[in-house]
Amino acid sequence: MLLARTKVRRFSTLSIRLNQTKPNYSKTLQLPKTNYGARIPKGELRQQLIKQTSQDLYSWQQENKTSEKNGKFILHDGPPYANGDLHLGHALNKICKDIINRFQLIYYNKLIDYRPGWDCHGLPIEMKVETTDPEKHKNRSAREIRQACRDLANYMIDRQRIQFKDFAIMADFEKPYITMDHGYEINQLKVFRKLVENGLLSQQLKPVWWGCDTQTALAEAELEYNDNHKSVAIHAKFPVVSDELYEYIESSFGKSIKKGDLKLLIWTSTPWTMPANKAICVNRHSAYTLIQNSGGSEYLVVGKLLVDDILKLNDQYRIVDPQIEIPGDKVAGNLYINPAAKDNQTRPVLHGDHVTETAGTGLVHNAPAHGREDYLVAKKYELSLDSVVDNTGRYVNGKLARGFESLGNSKVTDIKTNLICAQILADNDMLFHLNKKFTHSYPYDWRSKTPVIQRATPQWFVNVETIKPHAIEALSKVKFYPEKGSNRLTLFVENRSEWCISRQRVWGVPLPIIYNKKTDEPVMNLEIIDHLIEKLNEFGTDEWFVPEEDISRWLPSESYNGADYYKGQDTMDVWFDSGTSWNTLRPTMEECADAEEPLADVYLEGSDQHRGWFQSSILNKVIYSGKSGETYSPVAPFKNVITHGFITDGKGQKMSKSKGNVFSPTEAIEGCKKPMTPYLGPDGLRLWVASSNYKQDVNFSPEVLNRVSEVGKKYRVTFKYLLGNLNNFDQAVDYSQLNDLDKYTLHTLYQLQQQCIEFYKDYNFPRVISSINLHVNTTLSSIYFDISKDCLYTDKANSPRRKGVQTVLNEIFKTYVGLLAPIQPLLTQEVWSEYVKIGNNTASASSPFQLGDWSKAFALSESYINEGLAEEFEDFLEFRSDVYKLAQSSGAKNKLEYKLVIETNKDTKMFEFLKRNESYLDDLFLFSKVEVVDKQHGPTDIEANWKENVVFSIEKSSDCKCPRCWKFNSKQEDHLCPKCDDVVN
Repeated sequence: MLLARTKVRRFSTLSIRLNQTKPNYSKTLQLPKTNYGARIPKGELRQQLIKQTSQDLYSWQQENKTSEKNGKFILHDGPPYANGDLHLGHALNKICKDIINRFQLIYYNKLIDYRPGWDCHGLPIEMKVETTDPEKHKNRSAREIRQACRDLANYMIDRQRIQFKDFAIMADFEKPYITMDHGYEINQLKVFRKLVENGLLSQQLKPVWWGCDTQTALAEAELEYNDNHKSVAIHAKFPVVSDELYEYIESSFGKSIKKGDLKLLIWTSTPWTMPANKAICVNRHSAYTLIQNSGGSEYLVVGKLLVDDILKLNDQYRIVDPQIEIPGDKVAGNLYINPAAKDNQTRPVLHGDHVTETAGTGLVHNAPAHGREDYLVAKKYELSLDSVVDNTGRYVNGKLARGFESLGNSKVTDIKTNLICAQILADNDMLFHLNKKFTHSYPYDWRSKTPVIQRATPQWFVNVETIKPHAIEALSKVKFYPEKGSNRLTLFVENRSEWCISRQRVWGVPLPIIYNKKTDEPVMNLEIIDHLIEKLNEFGTDEWFVPEEDISRWLPSESYNGADYYKGQDTMDVWFDSGTSWNTLRPTMEECADAEEPLADVYLEGSDQHRGWFQSSILNKVIYSGKSGETYSPVAPFKNVITHGFITDGKGQKMSKSKGNVFSPTEAIEGCKKPMTPYLGPDGLRLWVASSNYKQDVNFSPEVLNRVSEVGKKYRVTFKYLLGNLNNFDQAVDYSQLNDLDKYTLHTLYQLQQQCIEFYKDYNFPRVISSINLHVNTTLSSIYFDISKDCLYTDKANSPRRKGVQTVLNEIFKTYVGLLAPIQPLLTQEVWSEYVKIGNNTASASSPFQLGDWSKAFALSESYINEGLAEEFEDFLEFRSDVYKLAQSSGAKNKLEYKLVIETNKDTKMFEFLKRNESYLDDLFLFSKVEVVDKQHGPTDIEANWKENVVFSIEKSSDCKCPRCWKFNSKQEDHLCPKCDDVVN
């Protein structure tokens, strides 16, 4: 062991001695020098960069640009709901908007007008206030509830504002629009006034979607569908009591049926509506037939096309005769009874266009108070609308027929209640089949997450039929991204005939309607409405909810006795609230109404807003443009509508806390330990957004974040390389003095810039990122940077070729800053600040966003286009790839140890290209030496043909390694090669 130790010491000492004798040439190299550290900023530096690129930049452009000189760009913010911390969907939405705004600023030099908004009224906040302190909430007055809601909304706005700023959003956060602000509410009431003025508003008793837990009417946009909802489904039999159908069957088919034995078979998945049955609907254009029980004592009328499916449900029945075909118009017009009701009332069989032969039995039970199609039939035939269910979704005692009285106070959405209904039918020999677990898609209240029902209540409806044609015409002028959004939004408007705008909650903008105490009839005239809005403007909307026996202070003249009227307590649909937000885009409502062009350049929200905010916005905008109820302006509030998808995890599943797959934006920015994700900073989160195909559902997972992190690192390292090699750059070389590699690189850079600009214009951010990534990884890292390193590091500082490379690097730097600035504002600001510090004479502003004219600041010259050279270079790169394959297969790991010999005819394009670039062929191929000859060469180590015209060979270099440039071009060991000797000495 002692000998071994001695031997090691002697070797180590000798090595050190030998190394000390060798000269150190590192100080003679032009190595990259920069203070830019390429690390993602944290702490104070991060906050400084956020402020500089967001709040300060927004203020600067507001102070230094004008709409007259620069043109204004308005992206109108769809207001997020102020009831909780931000999630990744908020980040996706706001960052997409910010990228668009920043591109408009840096490329078009536009004045950006972007005011964030917040949606504040409605159920979510009221429910949160209620659940925070249920006991205290019970004793609160309406006004106290509203104040508690307002306090919560203000708290969440402040909280969300801070979180949004962490995304580096350039916006006017100090002057947002807020739907609960007094001025906003009054403008909204002016739109309501238009409804009255133009005769578009009416009160109707009809079924609406009803939230039993939230106790209010719900819009379609406030529903979400549970595809795995389980209901009790039944087939029920109703005896026919009129003679006409019996007589028709006997005369047409010779079948005599005893009175009471002929029954109508219906199917329903809402057995709880049986107590509200008023009719059975058939389709007069359909064909029906008969099935019979095994005892022959019962005959059922069923749809002929559905008979096979029906018989599978009960093996005690069979078809009477396949030839029997009863026209639907012979079934319609008859009468039947509901034995379970025990009310001795006959009910009609009616025609209904909604009855089909695709499912069920071909006959549909009709409960007008609990179904929209049922209601339309009832309205046509003047049936009564008697709802047997209260606000909480329970049966009302005293309204149920005698046979259903045992159901009193039961909740209609409970499975148990529906099973009791089925049992009542069975006890009255009405049940044909029972399915206790019928699984289907069913609407749920989006807030309480509980099943909804349809329930007839007096509500206020907007007549959409009148304004629909004008809204559709307006939509035809709008550009949609993706294009399918146009059809989707148009269909939503086409299929809508009315809009229920009343809600039975306290927290909202009140419907300014008074009612006569004796008749409960509303008083609807413009004198009253104008006066009420004037008083609401004077008193504030909270005052409306103060209980008053005498409302004289709200009435316009002494002709109204305040004791004879009362204020309605309904509030407006929150979609009506946000749907009037376009009123914030001009100084006055009149200017909004008279605008002949869309008020906003872009609306951008989730795809669910086709039936929500996009629809309510265009309807309200067209409504407010109405003149005396006759003419409406077909102008949408938006020029362009962009939609994005929703966030899913790596498996494509919806994120939820129960699944443990939820990430917050803060976790994405700061990084996590479980699961392990890297620190990304705001730019990393923004890079994830820009890299994602946001027009579809977007995957978010640790794996995705790790990939994003690597891309971000690549950008930072690239900028460090560029800045490091530009530290002593002072003057650009004329394009004519550049070599082919420089010109080819500028050609690809020009193409990249043009492609990315078009992608930005098309809101296609993923293509911007993929194009940049492809360019930086191939053209730059694998080609230009790799080839140019020797020149940059080992040439004289002021050599013409090195100055040419720096000229190209400078163009690359500015181009990448310009293209990445909308997506990576912190990174580009950080590297630009360093660019300014090193004294570059092209850095005329402290921020890349403040340079003004893109054509002067970032645009590359069209003279860089060189298709011919690009074609030559692509051929060369293909040839070089084949050379590398040969080198690899021959075991030539370090190509600098080899010499490349290329033989080709003088008249070939390859020979011309190689000779033109002969002075730096060694760098182009990354060999120590490259020879181009036009005659037969001698025997070589390795040889190959390329496209028949070119033969190339690789042979071991006989020279020594230069200690400075590491190429094997030295004639003696540890001596400089001729080039390095010239530079050093």
